This record gives sequence, structure tokens and C-alpha cells, in this order.
Amino acid sequence: MKHLGSELRNVRSLRTHRGSAITEFAPALFIFIMVFFFPFLNLIGMAISYADCLYLDTLLLRQAAIENVLVLDNSTTPPALKADLTASTSPTGALNNIINNWLQLGLGRFASTGSVPVQTCYIDLNEGSNKVKFIHLNLQVECRPFLQIPFPLPIPGLNKPVTFKFSGRSVIENIPS
Repeated sequence: MKHLGSELRNVRSLRTHRGSAITEFAPALFIFIMVFFFPFLNLIGMAISYADCLYLDTLLLRQAAIENVLVLDNSTTPPALKADLTASTSPTGALNNIINNWLQLGLGRFASTGSVPVQTCYIDLNEGSNKVKFIHLNLQVECRPFLQIPFPLPIPGLNKPVTFKFSGRSVIENIPS
């Protein structure tokens, strides 16, 4: 009988050690998923959104450079250059058409934007020379996170939208003479 009792104690001690490994696995898995896995998915989503928005900025800047944004103002003597930014301010302008196509048909579908990207163009006529003028483009895009993670503090990219701001300039190709 004594021999059987010592065997039962050994089996119970083995079960206790094995059972503790299983009970520690569930909280560790929960912490791993909530602290590492889901934030990593959001980080990948934000990187994809940033790359898509950078591509949009490149498209807009290239289009703004080839538009006829400078016209001759014949009311002054000698005629001077005047900025005509209807390509960016008009709802049916070329730059707004690019943004709409990017949102509906292009990579904007993958960027998880919270609203329509806002672009502003301006031309500094004092910058450059008579033959070289620059157009400046500022783009602001708000992107939502892929997953809403319930953290107590608002963290951009995890449970709060991120605003990407791009700024660039390009040489205007069609300068009237």
C-alpha cells in the first residue's frame, strides 16, 4: 500500500507542472496578440497608406508641372506672368480628377483614408528666373488605422487617425513667352 501512495504523489506532481504550463499559455497568448500582433498589423497598414499617399503626391506634382498654370497678363506693360491655378482649385480640374480617380479606382482604395485628400498649389513668381519657374504643392491626407485597438490613451496609428503631410515643388514646363 505504501508503494502505491508514493506513485500517486509522483503522478500528481507531474500533472501539476504540466497544468501550470497550460494555464500560463492563455494569458501569454492574449498579451502577445494585443500588444504585438495587432499593433504590428496596424504598422504595416500605415506603411502601405503612407506609400500610397506618397504616390499620389508624386502624381499630383508631375501633373501640376505640365499644366498651363502661368499665363501672360496683357493688361500690364510689358506683359507679365500671372498664376492661373484653376487646375487645382476647380472641382473638375486636372488635379482634383487625379485625386478622385486615385480614391475610386487606384491605390487610394488601399490607403484607408478618412476623408478626401486636400491639396493646395501656389506659385512664387519671384522665385527662379525668367525661363525657370516653380510650382509648389502641399498635400494633406488623413488615414485611419487598419484595426481599432482599445488602448486607454489615444495613439495615432493604433486607435486614432494619422495625418500625412507632403510638400514638394517642381519646375513648370509650359512657361509662356
